[in-house]
Amino acid sequence: MCTLIALHRCLPGASLVVAANRDEFHARPAEAPALREGTGGPVLAPLDVQEGGTWLGLNAWGLFAAITNRPCPELDRSRRSRGLLVMDALAESSADRAAERLSGLPDRSYNPFNLFLSDGHSAWLLTYEDSVRCLALEPGAHVIGNADPMAARTAKLAGLDARVARVADGPVEGVVAGLTEICRSHDADPFRSTCVHAGEYGTRSSLLLQLGDPGAETFLRYAEGAPCQAQYRDFTPLLHELGRRFPRAEGESIARSVS
Repeated sequence: MCTLIALHRCLPGASLVVAANRDEFHARPAEAPALREGTGGPVLAPLDVQEGGTWLGLNAWGLFAAITNRPCPELDRSRRSRGLLVMDALAESSADRAAERLSGLPDRSYNPFNLFLSDGHSAWLLTYEDSVRCLALEPGAHVIGNADPMAARTAKLAGLDARVARVADGPVEGVVAGLTEICRSHDADPFRSTCVHAGEYGTRSSLLLQLGDPGAETFLRYAEGAPCQAQYRDFTPLLHELGRRFPRAEGESIARSVS
């Protein structure tokens, strides 16, 4: 996944709003979001059929995790798949616990990545290039791509920062439409586009997610294919099913928002 936009605790009634485009080779098989068994209980996530992991997902505690792969001079295929880290994170009941668990990742065991974690209360960005760094995120709009977040912003990300800030600062009722427009947008350079079309490589899917405070709107929409061409389908019923299938003993569940 190459573009992740997260509005973390900066909109009234919505603890987290996500817009995410996944860019990948078209030949790599994948499945749409479904309820899947994780080591900590069921999760709602798409599937990377090739490696068995995922690029984003949600568990019944309301923990959302998403990964963006960062480029490296030479991909080391002997290292563990980065998509499996999302499933590792979703075995935990909070963003803090997931960040603590993954802060102990061994050096030189994964190819570079950025991993976003949020449970509507706290949010973290874990970055990895031979070793892991954990950054606590303040409430606000965050745009995460394939670059090192500690380095100077690329032209694509700088442009997205400005566009997302305008959407987040605008009328609340226009936020989802504004993020949808960003996900569908193009540039003369396909790799500066949010919706990428580059031959055998491009935007394979797009996701819109809103997790609300109790009584507020919660939804999940997913487009299978480039969002400029594919329609977003409503996967919200799976959020309700996720909450019903998880026996909780402690903490808060996403079921509070959707049941």
